[in-house]
Amino acid sequence: MHRFGRWTLTMAVLVLWGTPARPAEEKMVPGEGAIEVMMLRQKSVQDELKLTSDEKEKIHDFTTKQHKKAEALLNASEEEQEKKFAQLSKENEAFVEGLLEPDQMKRFRQIMLQRAGLVMVTDPKVASALDLTEDQKEKARELQKEAYKEWVELHHATSKEARNDKIHELHTSSRKRLINLLTDKQEAKFKEMAGPPFEGKLEYHGGPDSQ
Repeated sequence: MHRFGRWTLTMAVLVLWGTPARPAEEKMVPGEGAIEVMMLRQKSVQDELKLTSDEKEKIHDFTTKQHKKAEALLNASEEEQEKKFAQLSKENEAFVEGLLEPDQMKRFRQIMLQRAGLVMVTDPKVASALDLTEDQKEKARELQKEAYKEWVELHHATSKEARNDKIHELHTSSRKRLINLLTDKQEAKFKEMAGPPFEGKLEYHGGPDSQ
């Protein structure tokens, strides 16, 4: 987990689920930890992975629980947040690994790269596979911060439909940022790692109890 990992759950859970952002959260950027469990809430992803009704229910229950834990940390000290977010990140990773079979995990990682590549590119394994330079890693973190600000703006969209349209726009702009960051060789490697195109639609969820 990169150095912004402790903020990832708040970004994904509180922004995508609609809890108002506070000024101190300007330090947060999107990250892979919570994005994974939130991506698993998406119906299109669940269908692609052929998850069972029982598995879908487990995802809903787990992410709802994590939302409550993250929300409870909003007013905690930075030291306490760092400690608790590290634990939440471990819980997220263990949940995903325990839920998915190896072939499902492989496809899920591909989907994550396609739909959250700008976030995933600073993951140590991905960065190593792409042979990113230190300058590229630092630039990626700056681009992640820009993307986070746009996610905050998404939260303030006036309707669910507007938010869903904005998700598509953000995906497109983030993809362009990522491709511009990579060399031609790295871009070819990234596309190989991302696998066959995922055509599913991602939707904005209005709250932890929404389906």
